Parts: sequence; structure tokens; C-alpha cells
Amino acid sequence: MEYRQANGEDLENFMNVRMEFASSMGEIPTRERFREETEAYLREHLGKDDLLIFIAADKGRMIATCMACIFMTAPLPSCPSGKIAVLLNVYTVKDHRRKGHAEKLLRLTLEELKRRGVRKVILDHTYDGFPLYKKLGFEASERHMSLRL
Repeated sequence: MEYRQANGEDLENFMNVRMEFASSMGEIPTRERFREETEAYLREHLGKDDLLIFIAADKGRMIATCMACIFMTAPLPSCPSGKIAVLLNVYTVKDHRRKGHAEKLLRLTLEELKRRGVRKVILDHTYDGFPLYKKLGFEASERHMSLRL
């Protein structure tokens, strides 16, 4: 098993896993647009300081992923530096689940985020992922809200 940061050569395989993950969350009304926009984002940001992707590969097949988008905001009481990451696409393909791959990728991602100066990580979780996030120290918040524009 290989655990490493993704690079440009991983783009197509990562996109396939991302689409599988997104589809598992429900129907994607604008599937082609979602894929195109995601690919454009990845091409622009992969290898830069504002995007981090770790992958697990088994004999060349990508079987688990973890992505973090890093951004700056005004300093917050909960994050005086203002450097925050949004955790996305923590996903393991079905036949490789419950073997510790997501935890390994999350730990690698969190270590690298800390090294890059990120002081707060946020995420939307699935019910399956909740116990792992709790194990790693994430705290649930009842005060989170969102609005789609």
C-alpha cells in the first residue's frame, strides 16, 4: 500500500474517485458541469500551497483520498492566524473500507496542514465518518449553518 501526496499524474484517477464519492452522497444535478469545474480547479491549484491531496494506492489503483482546501480569513477567536482548511473527499472505495486507510490519510493531511500553518480545519461529515473524526479530535458544532446562493 502506498500513501502519498497526489500530483498532476493522479488527476484523472482522483477525479474518478471524487465522482464516485460525490455520487454516493446523492444525485449530482449538473454532473458534467461539476466534473468540469472540479477538474479546472484541480489543474489550477494542484501543487500550490492552497490545495493538499493525499491518496492511498494499492498496486497502482487509487483506493482512498483526502483533500484539503486552504484559505485565509480575518483572524477569529477560534483561529487567530485566520488560516483555515476545509476537509473534503475523505473517501475509501467500498472493497477497501474498515482497514485504516482513511485514518492514515487524515493523519498525514493534518500533519501537513499543521506544518503549513493551518490552525483550524472544518468539514461536513457523513454518519460513517463521524466516529473517525471524533477519534482524531474533531468537535461537533451545533452552530454551523450554510446558505446556498
